[in-house]
Amino acid sequence: MNNDNSSNSASGAHPDISAIIPVYNEAGKIGRVLDVLRQVDRLREIIVVDDGSTDLSAEEIQFAAQSDPRIQLVVNPVNQGKGQAIFLGWQATESRCLLLLDGDLFGLNPQHILDLINPVLEDHADMAVGQFKKGRWASDIAHWFTPWMSGQRSLRADLLRQVSLKAAAGYGFETALTMAARQNEWRCVRVFLTGVWHLPGESRRGFWKGLKNRARMYRQISSAWYQAGGLQRVGLRPRVR
Repeated sequence: MNNDNSSNSASGAHPDISAIIPVYNEAGKIGRVLDVLRQVDRLREIIVVDDGSTDLSAEEIQFAAQSDPRIQLVVNPVNQGKGQAIFLGWQATESRCLLLLDGDLFGLNPQHILDLINPVLEDHADMAVGQFKKGRWASDIAHWFTPWMSGQRSLRADLLRQVSLKAAAGYGFETALTMAARQNEWRCVRVFLTGVWHLPGESRRGFWKGLKNRARMYRQISSAWYQAGGLQRVGLRPRVR
């Protein structure tokens, strides 16, 4: 693929896809992600949901918005979790397709974005899931063993209606999304994001605080799997007809 402006605009300057980025205390990182997205003409909107940050994330987003009118800041005064932030961002757009990204990515470039959104824009898939490759070993291993945990995705916006809101709470969003895809037989493809990575929670929050946060994350993921019908999936609970 060619990632120059003529390629980006092959289907019109702004095809019907918007980016949604949930952010919680990502000052010093979110600006870098927005710099990459600003180079991708194919995005109609770039919606950043500040989910109760206590650092300078909102100011960093507002600064980036001065250079690109597509960037919109949506603020949650109190942290409500990633799932709620994404659904709030969805309410702010009428785009047919969505790009979902984490706000703390390293190594991201415009070609990664095009590779991730084109399968959905061109109707080759209902959802594309990005998998880290050759970035940092910790991120690569995490994606290799738990690819359904990736926060880098593109999908048809209407499919979010099939996602359990209860299961998507907190850290459960990716699990709830993956369960909805399996249960409703979405057409899904994997896209390798070579050189992309992000820091584990232990590095950002300190070891013990990060470890505690990771334990809470896994509890919420397990809850999301259960709430989204995981027992039915493995045949341990009869389906309700």
